Amino acid sequence: MKDFSGFLVALALSGIASQSLAQDYKAQLRNSDRSFAGAYVGLGLGVASADGTTDYPVLSGGTRYAPYDPSDGNALSGFAGYNFLRGNVVYGAEIRVVNLTQLSQSDASEDREVMDLADIRGRLGHRFENWMVYGALGWSWAKFRVHPGSGFGERRNQTTLQGYNLALGVERILSDRWLLGGEIAYRDLNGRFDEASRDTDMNLSTISFRLSYKF
Repeated sequence: MKDFSGFLVALALSGIASQSLAQDYKAQLRNSDRSFAGAYVGLGLGVASADGTTDYPVLSGGTRYAPYDPSDGNALSGFAGYNFLRGNVVYGAEIRVVNLTQLSQSDASEDREVMDLADIRGRLGHRFENWMVYGALGWSWAKFRVHPGSGFGERRNQTTLQGYNLALGVERILSDRWLLGGEIAYRDLNGRFDEASRDTDMNLSTISFRLSYKF
């Protein structure tokens, strides 16, 4: 009888231990989920490239239609977004502002340059423990100018290009608050200067590293 009582006690303790381990495991999963879920802000640093054709104003009057194929430039970005979770699926929305430098091309006395860029997009990804792979789709706006601006007088020397964006990226959890990632993004943009008879068409890509802080 004593042996049987000891067996029951051991069985009960084993059940309690198993339940505790299961609860700890579920809590770990919830904590892991929260590492991707919620609001976040961050900074990105990378390179940018562009190519296309532009119909742009020139200092001598009128416009000129020519290819646009500058050397690679730099991209510094700030972004904010929110992630939701359903199982291992991560989805959310993000807004990003990108400052572009050295993405310019000189022709005679005019320089053509993409200056600033803004993205609004949705993201959809899959979580693999501390990693997430995602895709993104949205809309972009970019400021495109011809300078020196002082030489154009009353004529506008800049315009806004817009079009869709898409991206592929990966993120890793570093801690409860910090995420590190990398991404390649593509944008198909077009717009027109006031004097131009044809659109400016441009493909603009960025490759960047991202560091995010989650609230």
